[in-house]
Amino acid sequence: VRHFDEEFDAPGAPNAAKWGYDTGEGGWGNNELQYYTNRTDNAVVSNGTLKIIAKKENYGTSAYTSARLLTKGKFSFQYGKVEVRAKLPASAGTWPAIWMLGDNISSVGWPACGEIDIMEHRGIELNKIFGTVHDANSGGVGNGGTTTITGAATDFHLYGLEWNAGSIKFYVDNNLYFSFANNAALPFNQKFFLILNVAMGGNFGGTVDPAFVSDQMEIDYVRVYQ
Repeated sequence: VRHFDEEFDAPGAPNAAKWGYDTGEGGWGNNELQYYTNRTDNAVVSNGTLKIIAKKENYGTSAYTSARLLTKGKFSFQYGKVEVRAKLPASAGTWPAIWMLGDNISSVGWPACGEIDIMEHRGIELNKIFGTVHDANSGGVGNGGTTTITGAATDFHLYGLEWNAGSIKFYVDNNLYFSFANNAALPFNQKFFLILNVAMGGNFGGTVDPAFVSDQMEIDYVRVYQ
C-alpha cells in the first residue's frame, strides 16, 4: 500500500500539507556554508519535479542559499519501502541528501533519535552514492556503504530503502549495495520523518568550486510503501 505519495505535479511552492522547512544558517553541526530559506527561489515545483536550488548569494552572514524540506509533524512512518527518483547536482561543494530522522529528536536529540541517510552525494566525488545509518553507537561516523553509478547528475536514478525490524537495506536503481542489521536495541524501530536538502561545503561537501553560481537537486517523486 502506498502510504505517502508526492509526485510534485502542482506548480509553485511545495505542498505545505506535506512539507515544512528548516530555515537559517550556522553550519548545522557540519560547518556548512548555506542559509536555508523557505523561498521559491530555493525550492519550487515546476514541470512535474521539485527543484531544490543552491545559489551563490549573500544572505544573512552566509555566501550561499538553499533549502531543506521535511515532513516532520506532517508525515512519519515506521518500517516500509521508500523510493525517490532524483537527479543530483554536479558542482564541487554541493552535498544533496535524501534522509530521515526519528520523530523523537526533540526529546532525545541526535544521534540518539537515529538517522537513516537514503542517499548522500558530493560533487567533489561525482557519481559515488552513500547510504548510511547513525545512532548513539556510531554517532557522526555512522555505518554505511557506497556504490558508484553513472550519470548521477545528468540522469534520474531511483534511490531506495527497505526498512523493517530486522534490516535496513539501501538500493540504487533497485540494486542492493548496503544492508544494515537492525535490532530492538537500536532507535530504528519508531516513526521517522523525511528530509530533502542540498547543503553547501561543510565537513562532507568539501571545498566549493570558486566559480559556483547555482545548481540543483531535481526530484521527480517521493513514494513510501507499507
